[in-house]
Amino acid sequence: MKKRLRILGNIVIILAISIVSILNYRELRSKLIQSYENYLANVTSFFDRALSHNIEKSGSTDDFALIDEADRTKEKSQAELTKESNHEDNLVNQELLEQTIGITFETFNVLASDLRITVMDETGKVLADSNFPGDKLNNHRARPEVWGVISGEESHSNVRFSNTESVERLYFSARSSHNNMIVRAAVLMDILGNAGSTITLSSLVIGVVALLTFNLILSLLFKKQDKHQADLERVLAKIQSGDLSARMEEDRHTFADYHKFAENFNLTVTNFEQDYKEMQAGRAWLDAMVNSLMEPLVVVNQDLQIVFANKYAKTLFNRDIDPEENPYPFILLTHEDKLDDLCQKVFANGKTVRKEFQLQVTGRYNAFQVMISPVDVDHVVVLFNDVSYEYEARELRSSFVANVTHELKTPLTSIRGFVETLRNRNNTAPEQVNNFLEIIDVEAARLERLINDILRLSDIERLNTDSDLEDFDLVELLDECLVQLDEQASEKQINLIPSDDPTFLPVKANRDRIKQVLLNLLENAIKYHRKQGNIWIDLKRKGRFVTIKVKDDGYGFDEQSAKRVFERFYRVDKSRSRILGGTGLGLSIVKHIALLYDGEASVKSIPDKGSTFKVILKI
Repeated sequence: MKKRLRILGNIVIILAISIVSILNYRELRSKLIQSYENYLANVTSFFDRALSHNIEKSGSTDDFALIDEADRTKEKSQAELTKESNHEDNLVNQELLEQTIGITFETFNVLASDLRITVMDETGKVLADSNFPGDKLNNHRARPEVWGVISGEESHSNVRFSNTESVERLYFSARSSHNNMIVRAAVLMDILGNAGSTITLSSLVIGVVALLTFNLILSLLFKKQDKHQADLERVLAKIQSGDLSARMEEDRHTFADYHKFAENFNLTVTNFEQDYKEMQAGRAWLDAMVNSLMEPLVVVNQDLQIVFANKYAKTLFNRDIDPEENPYPFILLTHEDKLDDLCQKVFANGKTVRKEFQLQVTGRYNAFQVMISPVDVDHVVVLFNDVSYEYEARELRSSFVANVTHELKTPLTSIRGFVETLRNRNNTAPEQVNNFLEIIDVEAARLERLINDILRLSDIERLNTDSDLEDFDLVELLDECLVQLDEQASEKQINLIPSDDPTFLPVKANRDRIKQVLLNLLENAIKYHRKQGNIWIDLKRKGRFVTIKVKDDGYGFDEQSAKRVFERFYRVDKSRSRILGGTGLGLSIVKHIALLYDGEASVKSIPDKGSTFKVILKI
């Protein structure tokens, strides 16, 4: 804008000065030509009067008429005149013309030193000239100023370039009152050229001064505008970078419009800053509240893209991308296209929907009750209520009931079958009766162990902290358990090898609970071990935690079984477990006792290489 204004202003000034200069030059030329025409008219008029006076003094008009007599009428020759006398008469008349021209020059040459006077007959033949010999000049009939008079005009003027003198002259021709002669006077136009140069020089000086003045004024105006513009750009750049404290300079010495603009701009920014701070405070409070939710929450737009996700949603679904800056498809978060369909349904009817889904999270599947509610016409909020524990509890309860029913039904069915057989013992031998009674006793004992394990597990699960705590030596308790299981291990030729270190390990806990852990781990290792093997037992303390490690070189099991071995009623080999009299709850009891003491239970196993069970207890 400034550049265009500067260029346009300079062009206008140059055009204006050029036009004024041209008009002045034309006006000056017109006046100068008119002045010269008047001057030359006086010259020709004076010449005509001076010629009349000289003719009267000479007393002979006839002699003057003979100047061009030989040319105008060759047939009219006088026999009585000789060529010599005719030449003398012409010289006399030529002298008369030259004398008259001289008188005219003396009179007018003071005003114009470049004056030229030419006398011609009515055919354009030059009779006399102030600057050149007449016989050296060609016929001037074709000259515009001469032809105009020949054509009948009393006088005629013309500005043209003289080929004879190679200069520009103003020519003025007039008819003389003597023998139709034509008198022409001319002056140089060099004064007009000098005037043009003067006007051009003056125009250049005025133009330069005008351009300098214009550009100086424009620069002063633009300087304030540039300063105002730079200040505005500086403030806008700071605001764009997030600095809302930036303000424009309110210069009272600048233009009123700029000052008023700066005041209004600063007031607007101040109001915007206040509103922005309030909005940021509300946003921070809302973000803090939403991010404090321990439930995933996302906002989805109509394109089914996530535009907001709280902190827990990013963590749980392992998505570090900020959707506010880079929205991404909803299905990339959930991997469930049915949720996209539900979102479209909510957009369509504007009603909240709830439904349970199992969704993949970091390394596992969780059960969620998903609630989708409309926010506005373009967005819905999706809340994932994690019901994995409830879902798992339902599954566990269902599985527990099914497993307990199965585990109770099997011995009860066996007992009832043998009882029915004994009722009809007329056909049963005494040895067979004793065998049946022994089987009934075994099944009853198994049933008793199952019930006791269920009661123990139930008792442990309902407790937050254990009771009946006492101080005892864990090494001594381990020796007691080894003695108790020595006969069972000897039957399978298994060596129970405790660690030599430590020899004394004081702990504080419920002694019966810890004994259950040791017995269950050792019995499990003995039962599911091949004949002739080793079992190593290691006890260590690290800080407030005690680690119990039981390692064997038995059959081992695969990774999938290792993940489930602590579940209720889970058996790696169900047939062998029932033959050995296992209830399937021993390791589950170990796990829950470990949880009761703020610890954990884990296992590492390699098929055909053995297993290592590790229990950490805070005792």
